Amino acid sequence: MNNYMFQQVLQSHTNEVFISRSIPGHVVINCDREAADDNLFRDYFSTTPHFNDAIFCRRYRMSCNVFLRIVNAIKDHDTYFEQHINALGRFGLSTLQKITVVFRMLAYGLPADATDEYVKIGESTTIESMKRFCRATVEVFGE
Repeated sequence: MNNYMFQQVLQSHTNEVFISRSIPGHVVINCDREAADDNLFRDYFSTTPHFNDAIFCRRYRMSCNVFLRIVNAIKDHDTYFEQHINALGRFGLSTLQKITVVFRMLAYGLPADATDEYVKIGESTTIESMKRFCRATVEVFGE
């Protein structure tokens, strides 16, 4: 009898999508954040980056050294910008990913959802990164 009831429930819900997430209706898209972080690092921050300092300055409106000094000061001030490991043992977004989207928004006036393609970071995380970055910047560099 239990198998019959189970089959009936499955058949009646074949077109529905059940997602067991903490937020109802929240859909997780695997966008390979780790590969995006590797690409970002190789493109700009490795010992032999794909893009030289002139391109970095043009894209971020500052030198790579200034960028990294700001990144380190902000990361030391707010643990939000540190890379964490989630409950599944996967690495979360890196410090460079979180702060790069902020600088892209500031440098180009991009909306939060336009930063997703290269850095692979969601809109809500981008907005949270911007808020925390601005707060930390005032607290660290305000004087």
